[in-house]
Amino acid sequence: MTGLALATCDRAFAPDGGAPVWVHLFPDGQMTGRDGRLFDLADPAAVVLEFQSGGIDLPVDFEHQNDIPEAKLHGPVPAAGWIKELKADAGGLWGRVEWTATAAEMIGRKEYRFLSPSFLFHPKTRQIVKLKGAGLVHNPNLYLTALASQDPTMQPTTALKTGPQTGPKSPLMQRLVKLLGLAPDATEEALIEALEAMLKERTKPDPAEYMPVEAVTAMMRERSVERLAHQEGRAVEKVNAALRQGYISPAMKDWALSLCRSDGAAFDTFLAATGPYFAHLFEPSGLDGVPPSRSTARESDMEAAICAQLGLKPGSLRD
Repeated sequence: MTGLALATCDRAFAPDGGAPVWVHLFPDGQMTGRDGRLFDLADPAAVVLEFQSGGIDLPVDFEHQNDIPEAKLHGPVPAAGWIKELKADAGGLWGRVEWTATAAEMIGRKEYRFLSPSFLFHPKTRQIVKLKGAGLVHNPNLYLTALASQDPTMQPTTALKTGPQTGPKSPLMQRLVKLLGLAPDATEEALIEALEAMLKERTKPDPAEYMPVEAVTAMMRERSVERLAHQEGRAVEKVNAALRQGYISPAMKDWALSLCRSDGAAFDTFLAATGPYFAHLFEPSGLDGVPPSRSTARESDMEAAICAQLGLKPGSLRD
C-alpha cells in the first residue's frame, strides 16, 4: 500500500468508567475532526477484510508510542491491549479489544479516557483503507508531528468536502506557510506544492558552478592533442639520440619510432640490452683529406715544366 498516509483520531470512552470489550473506532461514512481534517470510511467491509487477511492482532499502546520511531529507541513499547476482531455496522467500524490488566485498571480509574485509532488513508480521496492499531491517549488536543492528524473527536458529517482543505493548522504548518510566503489560509495541497517546487528548484544546476558539456569536451580534446604532440616529440628525440649514439642504424629508424610511440619502456629496454652496436658507423675515418686526382697531378707537372722553360719559380703561374 504505497502512497498512503498515516493518521490517528481520538475517541472518548463511554462515561461508565469501564474498559469496553468493543470499542467504536470510526463512524460510518464521511467524518471531520475539530482540526478541520476530513476522512471517509467509504468501505468498512474492505477494512475488515484487510485486517482478516493479515492474520495478526493489532496493538493498542499508550500515547501512540508504536507510531513514533523515537519512542522505540528508549526501550520496549508496552501494549495496552490487542484488537482481536473487527466488525462493521450502521454505526461504523468496531474493534474487539483484549485489554491487559494494567490498561483495564487505568481505564477503570479514568487515567485514560480516549482511544485514538491509527490508520492509513488515501491522501487524495481521504478514504480510510487500513487500520494499524490504536493508542490510549491523555490529551486529545496534543499535536504529534509524526502523525497526520490528532483529532480529539470525530463526528459524522453530511457530506465530504471535495475542494481543498482549509482550517486551523499546526504551528509547524503555520511557520512553513509564512516561510514560503503563502497566504495565511493556504491549504495543505498548496503547501505541499510549494515545498515540491522549492525542492525541484534547489536541484537545478547552477550555471556559474558547472561548465557546459561542449566546453568540457573541447578542453579534453585539446589536452589530448597536446599530450599526443608531446609524446611524439619525446619519441622522435629519443630515437634521434639513439641513432647518433649508435644504438640503432639509419635503416632501423622507422621501426624504432613505431616502438617508442607505442611502448617507450620497451624501447628503453631494447637500448639497454643491445648497447651502441652501430657506433662504429659514425666514427671519423682519420684521413686529413682526399688523395689528389690524376688530373691534378698532370696539371702540376705541366706547371713545373713551363716554369722551368720561362725561368720562373715553381707555383708562379698560380699567382
